Amino acid sequence: MFAHHQQRDLRAPMPERPSLRFAASAEHQAQVAAHLTARDRWLARVLAEHRVLTSPQIAAIAFGSRRSANHRLQKLYTWRVLDRFQPYIGRGRAPMCYVLDTAGAHLLAHEDGLDPKDLKFRPERSVGIAYSLRLAHLMGVNSFFTALLADALANTSTGRAVTAWWSEARCARHFGDHVRPDGYGRWHEHGREIEWFLEWDTGSYQLSRFVSKLPGYTSLATTTHIVTPLLAVFATPAREAHARRQLAEHLRTDPRRHELPIATTTAEHLCTAGSPAHEVWLPLHHTEAGRHRLISLLSAWPHLEAPTSSTGTDPSSADTSGTDPNPVPRLSPPAPMPPWHADELTWNPMR
Repeated sequence: MFAHHQQRDLRAPMPERPSLRFAASAEHQAQVAAHLTARDRWLARVLAEHRVLTSPQIAAIAFGSRRSANHRLQKLYTWRVLDRFQPYIGRGRAPMCYVLDTAGAHLLAHEDGLDPKDLKFRPERSVGIAYSLRLAHLMGVNSFFTALLADALANTSTGRAVTAWWSEARCARHFGDHVRPDGYGRWHEHGREIEWFLEWDTGSYQLSRFVSKLPGYTSLATTTHIVTPLLAVFATPAREAHARRQLAEHLRTDPRRHELPIATTTAEHLCTAGSPAHEVWLPLHHTEAGRHRLISLLSAWPHLEAPTSSTGTDPSSADTSGTDPNPVPRLSPPAPMPPWHADELTWNPMR
């Protein structure tokens, strides 16, 4: 009698988690590449760009359930596509955090036509974010964008989509001559689109440091002739109120204040609402209508022009940092929405 097997059960078995040396071998990478899906490759590229995501964030933007996410993440960890760590939080258990690992970096390099050696990828640096003093800040920024992605994937009928998600490092390369935002994004909903720079406050520094960045934003707007709103997320309602007073006082005497629309919210509002797209934003000079949805901020700032590109991938008109004569080879950034989020705005979590 013949046993019945599904095709996926007949693939060659994968080895246990290999050594770093074997993970960098052509043999291992060829074997892994045959098993990777479009979702796996997109996720690896997201982690190459944004450095770290938690397992719940990954489940929300790339899987239909926590169980299926954990099952697949275990395989990607075993194959050294991804590495992981669990932060110490003192009470309870923190979610598992995932970063790019050796096999993942080398496979992405080959996809981009790069020599993996030129990337100078070091796995200890990748997982070293676990000990960084900026881990909480980075996780906060990434939670903002993954919540937007999850919102878009859950509400495809309204045409919601994240059309740009830039990391702090990418922002620094493009806008660093003027200012270094924590992120840059674009959101599409009901045929309208809004773009913004993001500042994420963890409550660990003086608010004067945040206010001191405002001239850089107005300088960028003057140079590029593009007015881009600034969205600021503060750790507590008290810090938001205090920051709004400082921001208003600073901008009161700035003749270019119309070039920097600002809206604020708190981590508490975001947590309660579940998505930055909801009614959490309080414009600095338009408080009479209360908190706005993200897309509704356009009504508070009617002078804003539509973003110049619907793709959100190449705002070359705002690239003010010049051309590096000795550019460092870099991986191509990921698409802001997953590859299975097709033009018809459907999502199949089983892919």
